[in-house]
Amino acid sequence: MSATQPPATLLAITLTSPAGLWRPVPDLLGSNRFQTEFVAELEQDGRLYLRFGDDRNGRAPASAEPLVAHYRVGCGTIGNSGADALAHIVTVESGVGQVRNPLPARGGSEPESSAAIRQYAPQAFRRQERAVIPADYAVMAERHPDVQRAVATRRWTGSWYTIFVTVDRRGGLPVDAGFETDLRIFLERYRMAGQDIEIDGPIYVALDLAFIVCVEPGYFAANVKAALLERFSPRNFFHPDNFTFGQPLYLSQIVAAVMAIPGVRWIDTAGGPGKPTRFQRWGQAPRGELAKGQIDVGRREIIRCDTDPNRPEHGRIEFIMEGGQ
Repeated sequence: MSATQPPATLLAITLTSPAGLWRPVPDLLGSNRFQTEFVAELEQDGRLYLRFGDDRNGRAPASAEPLVAHYRVGCGTIGNSGADALAHIVTVESGVGQVRNPLPARGGSEPESSAAIRQYAPQAFRRQERAVIPADYAVMAERHPDVQRAVATRRWTGSWYTIFVTVDRRGGLPVDAGFETDLRIFLERYRMAGQDIEIDGPIYVALDLAFIVCVEPGYFAANVKAALLERFSPRNFFHPDNFTFGQPLYLSQIVAAVMAIPGVRWIDTAGGPGKPTRFQRWGQAPRGELAKGQIDVGRREIIRCDTDPNRPEHGRIEFIMEGGQ
């Protein structure tokens, strides 16, 4: 069990009434007028105060509505029982021959002191918990565990503004309908009233790359080529998590990775008439990328090079081997 973080915990208390079960929440800002929720505030003297809604943010108890509390009281670190401290159990079950705890308990935490609250409370307000401008939506989306990077764009859609959040999922997973729903729910707590949110996937830029590689004597060219293709496969160099929005591909990266393969003597990156060298976007004419030494992409674009013979539109890299055996 990991150590408990007091600021992130809720008190172990529930209420029952004719209206149903009442549960504690951190605040009532996201509660509607029908939800039976409350905020529990524990004072330094140990007294607990319950704060209910106003029939707008959270339901308010009816006049003279009976409330029955069910709660658990802790005692901090002193409640961490030592090893073999338990010897008895109260149960209606039969067949229990022995009760013991071979390991000590851990995880108990003392309440925060007034000094700690005064020290850390101001810092808590430095964490942005709302989205106003497009950059805020991108930052909030990146808090989702499945999102590697996000960019947001504010567009006028005819009657109101809509925030379009473009997402780069970890592992190159698709931004499908299920993920869109999950992320939209995740962003709802940060969304500013009056702004709609739309989730979409990145614009992939397929690459068209080709280079001449000279093989050292004593190495089989076929083996070196196989090693190069493996190095530049979607499992390695072109893994989806290695590139994200607006990140260019530098020719020097290709050269360094090629020269690291055993058996490679040199790589020819020079272009010109009759040269098979290519360093450009797939399906498009060169735009001076080879001379510049990099392929630039836009803020919503991500490079892709799967080298799948069945789907050349997903990018390809080719090596023309010379020398070797």
